[in-house]
Amino acid sequence: MRRTARRLVVGGAVLLMVGSTAYKLGQSDVSKVEQTAGKPVEQMSEPELQAAMERAGVQEEEMTPEDERAMEAADREEEAAPVGR
Repeated sequence: MRRTARRLVVGGAVLLMVGSTAYKLGQSDVSKVEQTAGKPVEQMSEPELQAAMERAGVQEEEMTPEDERAMEAADREEEAAPVGR
């Protein structure tokens, strides 16, 4: 079963894959969003994450080609992993 969200740390940023959408936030912004929502970003749906970002006054950062490659690699790893992981 796929998690609601996945968190990857690339450089000083956090990449979040929520549903089919990727978000890039600074680590301090992730903390603000989690405090605002009262739960970890991995447990949020996409609408919950968007609402928490708005309430916390957090805007996503621009994804770089390096970020996109990291997300693609994580997707490949997850697809190759045994189902009972």
